[in-house]
Amino acid sequence: MKGIVCCGWLAAVVAGALGGCAANSVNPPGNAAPPIGSWKGSVVTVDLGSDGRAVYKEPRVPELTGRWEWLPTTEAEGILVLTSSAPNSANQLRFPMTWLNKNELRFCDGNDHCDTLSRR
Repeated sequence: MKGIVCCGWLAAVVAGALGGCAANSVNPPGNAAPPIGSWKGSVVTVDLGSDGRAVYKEPRVPELTGRWEWLPTTEAEGILVLTSSAPNSANQLRFPMTWLNKNELRFCDGNDHCDTLSRR
């Protein structure tokens, strides 16, 4: 009986790794909702339009305008990717975000400085 359970599990893993019918059930992608809207924290302000446009404001830093993309990682978390529309700016900013509730997000920068953002 152990051999059947072991081999069935192994077959499912191999089928998933090879793109078989079990592929979606082995590692389903995250599905956190994108944070569309206007958000304000104690330091950061972010406007994310449903058309993909973004505005990011932080004290003592030039305002970033450009495009945004949402990469969900779990049901409550994802990565916000901002790409500047400034000429010769190929850098992307990536911010991990966690939904706290439908009107609040935990927003962290690359230096682990975090802010709680609320819908405006």
